[in-house]
Amino acid sequence: MSKGMVAALTVSLVLLSTFAWFMTTDSVQNNFKSGNPLFNVGLEDDFDPRDEVELDEEVDKVVAAKNTEDIDAFVRIMVFPTAQKDGEIFEVNLGDQVTLIGIDDTQWKDGKDGYYYYLGKLAPGQTTPNLFEKVKISIPDEQKEEYKDVKFDIVAKTEAIHTKSNDYRISWWGSANAQTTDPLKTIDEKLQEILAG
Repeated sequence: MSKGMVAALTVSLVLLSTFAWFMTTDSVQNNFKSGNPLFNVGLEDDFDPRDEVELDEEVDKVVAAKNTEDIDAFVRIMVFPTAQKDGEIFEVNLGDQVTLIGIDDTQWKDGKDGYYYYLGKLAPGQTTPNLFEKVKISIPDEQKEEYKDVKFDIVAKTEAIHTKSNDYRISWWGSANAQTTDPLKTIDEKLQEILAG
């Protein structure tokens, strides 16, 4: 079974080039049947809210996962931005208006499916290396007026499953079969090496 933890970072555009940042934390439970007891992998989210941040300024925002239970876990983290103003949804994307800085691509792998996968086994009480360490909001000059007073949320969500079998394939990818296309193929092969070890 798995339990996800969610944390959100909220950003509001105050002037054309200044942001105010706020921090909220919430949790969501996602249950997957895996034949093992429910366990927790918490989201470690280190962010010091500030009143204002300059446009394109790199702001410290550290995200990692911690295994708070007594069985080993495979872990993945979803990071996605959202934006809205007066109930109207604005399109924002990682790599466009929102940039994650300092991604550890030696111990984490972007699955190109919305998730970053930890390429290791997370033991009880252990915390993963940081997925990333800073975040930046960038708005092109031609969009600054359109995005004035838009509220941004950067959401991170953990998901975890035991390391005793191939159940992660079913829970995460909907099939017990090996992945055949990169980058999920590379992630699957690494997790299989851990299972065989």
